[in-house]
Amino acid sequence: MAISTSTTTLSANDARILNALFDPETLPSSVAAAQSTSTIDDSLPPHPAIPSSQLSTLEAQQNELVRHITSSSSISSVEAAIKQQDEIVSSHPSYPSAYLNRAMLRRMLLESSLPKEADASIFSSPEPDLDALFSDLSRSISTCLPSSSSASTSVSTYQARILRTAYSHRAYLYLKAAELGIEWRGKGKSELEEAASADFAGAARFGDEVAREMSVRTNPYAKMCGAIVRNALREERRDMLG
Repeated sequence: MAISTSTTTLSANDARILNALFDPETLPSSVAAAQSTSTIDDSLPPHPAIPSSQLSTLEAQQNELVRHITSSSSISSVEAAIKQQDEIVSSHPSYPSAYLNRAMLRRMLLESSLPKEADASIFSSPEPDLDALFSDLSRSISTCLPSSSSASTSVSTYQARILRTAYSHRAYLYLKAAELGIEWRGKGKSELEEAASADFAGAARFGDEVAREMSVRTNPYAKMCGAIVRNALREERRDMLG
């Protein structure tokens, strides 16, 4: 079972960041309507490379891990859980939930070591630790996406859940870096916002309607078009008023 992003509590500052990035006057409806929706096929087996019986056993292990972390969120328990996930990933490299949950655990560990300053973020952490976090999110996505040789582009409900969660998590991290003015992997503010928009669009393709709206509102081109429309309307009102 993947740790849902809905369980992640945003700080007041994080909520302010997201709200500040969303321009309510941008016109997203036509762009949002144009987003393609990937087919989620309930009849497909949960994962193409893992037998359903084995996946059920692995998911039960993840459920137990989540319950343990929820009841004891100490640093030592998080570190122990990461080691457990290391073993599972080593034994089952195509199992996406382990990567996704390990990414959340890595983020929890990084956040627990942050100084108390208001502007502290995980992007001040050692680069190898951040690379490991992003790598896990990318692996959780790649192990769920249909292969290029697959005859179908449809995904199961299990795959869709993992994909929308992983895409949304990575998109939020890109947004955080953009707001902080951090250059990450050669990407500046506009490139990070564009990467966040693309990942929110990825989450939207797999059923996340909130991510669909966020994709449009963080898209630099959509924001630019919205600004052009607002300026045109402002000019028109000024002409009408003489």
